[in-house]
Amino acid sequence: MRESVLKYSSGAVKATLAKGERTLLRGVSFSLEEGESLALIGETGSGKTMTALSIMRLLPRGIRQEGGEALFLGEELPDTEGMRSILGSGIVYIPQSGAEALAPLRRLRFQLRDGLMKNGFPREKAWARSLELLSLVGFDEPERILGSYPFELSGGMAQRVVMALAACAEARLVIADEPTNGLDREATAAWFGLARKLFPSAAIIVITHDISVAGLCDRAAVLCGGVLCESGPAGKLLADPAHPYTRALIAALPANGMTETPRLRSGGSDCPFYGRCPEASEACEGEIPEIRLAGRSCRCAMVQTLSR
Repeated sequence: MRESVLKYSSGAVKATLAKGERTLLRGVSFSLEEGESLALIGETGSGKTMTALSIMRLLPRGIRQEGGEALFLGEELPDTEGMRSILGSGIVYIPQSGAEALAPLRRLRFQLRDGLMKNGFPREKAWARSLELLSLVGFDEPERILGSYPFELSGGMAQRVVMALAACAEARLVIADEPTNGLDREATAAWFGLARKLFPSAAIIVITHDISVAGLCDRAAVLCGGVLCESGPAGKLLADPAHPYTRALIAALPANGMTETPRLRSGGSDCPFYGRCPEASEACEGEIPEIRLAGRSCRCAMVQTLSR
């Protein structure tokens, strides 16, 4: 039986703004076991990155979390100060821009050495291990890379160095933010292969706006307006999406003609997709409970009506 790595529930994550309060996440929950991958999917502003920041206890100033939990290896994650010993060791974060994650005025050999030593690797063996990690992420001349500064690297090279830095730890949870943005399908598949080689037993969360990326993960969770609209095994979710929002994301793929969903109506509903949903009805006005369908979950009044 695989060990549980993460059990997460957002509760309510709220931002205090000049015009009042805004809820950014509401009732988002999921769990991950070792070796399992989850794609967090949704448009810009859907709550994907906010979910990751909530897990890592790195919510920006002015944003607070009410309720919820984040159990890592069965224990509640500590507050921001207590996370210092966990981030970069048990939990690693791979940002979208590798160049921004590297210290600009330090040669890469020192950055990799420090990452290894933080995780208990002997200083005298750090050089050899750094070369090994850079070779694993695809560098033919790792010695030259170690002697370089970040500004001497291309964006793709910097991203590979960040992957090597993440692999300095034997992480149990990896959170990758838009790691395949701008990559073609072959390069995207190669990234997933590399991630599994570097972190063979870790649970992996992949944040992406491209729902096609979900097909390379074990499971997918679809977010809209800070609400978890649909989740389940990625293959089933892509082949037979239950929520109209998921179907709209699939229709918006270039291969499907990049169809956009127009804004159709105003009015109140617990569903964040209500204003644009072509299938909405009076049943959508009000609170919408979670519906479970054969190992999947979905928040949609129309699905609830059809499943009765």
